[in-house]
Amino acid sequence: MSGLVPVKELFKPASLRQLMLFGFALALVPLAVLLWQGSKSLNELNQLALTEAQNAVATVRRAENLKNRITDIERAVRQYNILKTDSLKPLADGHIVNYLDSLGRACADLPEQETTELCDTQSSLLHSLSETFHEASSESLDTLFSKMWENQSRLSTTIGLELDTRLEQQQARATRQEQQLAIQTVLLVLLTLILLIWASGQVAAPVKRLDRMIRAIGQQKDTLAPEQIGGPRELNDLGHRLHWLSGRLQQLESLRVVLLRHASHELKTPLASIREGCSLLAEQLAGPMNDRQMEIVNLLNGSAERLHQLTEQLLDYNRLLQQASPELSTVKAIPLLEQALAEHRLALQQRGQEVHLECSIEELHTDTRLFCRILDNLLNNAQAYGSENGQIWLSLYRSKSQVVLEVANTGPAIPEGQEALMFEPFQRGDLQRADAVQGSGLGLSIVADCARLLQGQAGIVKRDNADVCVQIRLPRLTDMDKK
Repeated sequence: MSGLVPVKELFKPASLRQLMLFGFALALVPLAVLLWQGSKSLNELNQLALTEAQNAVATVRRAENLKNRITDIERAVRQYNILKTDSLKPLADGHIVNYLDSLGRACADLPEQETTELCDTQSSLLHSLSETFHEASSESLDTLFSKMWENQSRLSTTIGLELDTRLEQQQARATRQEQQLAIQTVLLVLLTLILLIWASGQVAAPVKRLDRMIRAIGQQKDTLAPEQIGGPRELNDLGHRLHWLSGRLQQLESLRVVLLRHASHELKTPLASIREGCSLLAEQLAGPMNDRQMEIVNLLNGSAERLHQLTEQLLDYNRLLQQASPELSTVKAIPLLEQALAEHRLALQQRGQEVHLECSIEELHTDTRLFCRILDNLLNNAQAYGSENGQIWLSLYRSKSQVVLEVANTGPAIPEGQEALMFEPFQRGDLQRADAVQGSGLGLSIVADCARLLQGQAGIVKRDNADVCVQIRLPRLTDMDKK
């Protein structure tokens, strides 16, 4: 029993190429059956038409032959009745015998219920003529031939009606064959479609599993589809590689989390000690210092503060990367913007920068924490890189099916070709901040990541009255879109 191969595995294609060829060949089978059935029906109809045509021609010839033989009989009988020549009697008898023979063949091809009486009557008239024509008078012959011609006319009419009936039957049979062929065509086409859908499903199903695996890897889920996705060899190999990649990414993610956790712990403790020591020295609690020493202490204190800010930004960026999905809620738009401006009002006033708020949206359905993080980084960049005593525009409006957030400012423009690089991690560009803090290059990268978590996108656009304008496009979500 262990050597038996399961039926499912027996018909499982080894490769994608074999599956495609097998599906193509399988889809051609109903079409081949349809062609064979159509050819068979056409041959049957052709044979039937040929047979019926031959029978019709033969029947018409017999009917004409019967008329001709009656004419010969009447001529021979009347000649004998006039001339009374012994040589004419056998001639008349021969014509009568030939007519009876032809009459029997003609009546055999006609329906019995319609021709039996006519054939019997005609046969009786001929036998009566054969027995009495050598002694009959002209008047009796006229009566006899009149009945024969009348009966022959009815017989010809019956033959014509029979030909019409056969023609109608042939047409009805051809119609039935056509209908049957149409039904078979529809059924075989449906069967072909079913086979094509089945064959495409053999590829589509593994591809969907691969797609779910890729999405699971992108969303950092722990559970993936089974490695054996049940498809061709190439797709199964791809499934194995995706599982390997998932394990590798999880390993690297674990290493990154451990590194950041240990780095933050190892940095914060000595950094706190350095900041505390610098604060004590700056307050001259350990003794008086001269101006040169105070300058060095201030430099140390500034560097410690900058290192503290960089550590907090790095941890904040790590928390952002670990967030799986946004937590959506409905908030008032204008209070949210004013709150973000209030947190930067002091820095803006120190540089003499004027902010213009433009908001045409009453409510916003979004993740408040992610949206505020976008606002905070954009306003911080505009304040730090904008010109002193310059202008800043904060705009929030709807555009078709999207919500657009723009933060623009006057000041040095971003060099051409560096717009896309501004959203990459640790990319500071060539512009210098106007404040004393040296940037880490994570601000716009955090903005882009937050926009992606909100299913939007970030970019730098042109604006007529501003030198730099960062635009965030988010999907337009309302209370009706929560589901």
